[in-house]
Amino acid sequence: MLAAVATAVFWLVQGSAITVLRAIGLTLAFHRYFAHRAFQMTRGARFIWALAGTAAMQKGPLWWAGNHVDHHKYADREGDPHRPSMSGFYHAHIGWFLDDTRWKRVPATNPVVRDFGAAPELRFLDTYHWVPPLTLAAAMFAMGGWPWLAWGVCLPTVTLAHATFAINTVNHLWGTRRFATRDDSTNHPLTAFFAVGEGWHNHHHRDQRAARNGFYWWEIDVTYYVIRAMAAVGLAWNLQPEPARICAEAAEGRPLVPAPVRSEK
Repeated sequence: MLAAVATAVFWLVQGSAITVLRAIGLTLAFHRYFAHRAFQMTRGARFIWALAGTAAMQKGPLWWAGNHVDHHKYADREGDPHRPSMSGFYHAHIGWFLDDTRWKRVPATNPVVRDFGAAPELRFLDTYHWVPPLTLAAAMFAMGGWPWLAWGVCLPTVTLAHATFAINTVNHLWGTRRFATRDDSTNHPLTAFFAVGEGWHNHHHRDQRAARNGFYWWEIDVTYYVIRAMAAVGLAWNLQPEPARICAEAAEGRPLVPAPVRSEK
């Protein structure tokens, strides 16, 4: 009995650690850094977090962030890679990622490719995005065989993928809206928990450049905590704050932009 409990705790801790590290690679590097320039960080830190994000098996940093820029440009309208109100839940959740040829390549004119495509380490990760997850899988298998591969890589990779993709679906279908943005974005505490702070999605659509998605202390945003820790030791700087006018808007409950017009969809 004790052995079974110890084994369960071991895999819970290990799987959670692997999931969280790769999740922060996605949210901190792919999302808030590459897609939105919410802060600056050293090139070494950028590579480490980009490597962690690529190990999540969600393709490369330039592809991921480049498509995310298009999501904001065309949010919940034609041109958005994942819009559940138009393309349905499956396509918005994972179909666009798996089998939609329209989104397989990001053009050179995309701002992410334009600004970061010259870095050889990022081009490598983007071109050979299968290398980090395969290396992780091989290392886990070498250390512990099939159990380590299954519980340490396969299951965490699947759960992390769904946590990430839930932002595209759950946070555009259900939840609460503090700001009446021109899209369907919402806040949801469950996706905020499982996606290390990304679930405060309505906040993010109101102010894409802010380094913090959880605007209030009770809105857990693990990604922002890591960014702050990096800033404390000199690895990150120029963190973009939420503008005072947006904070005032939230406090007063007075949106500055109109609610989405459903008839346009």
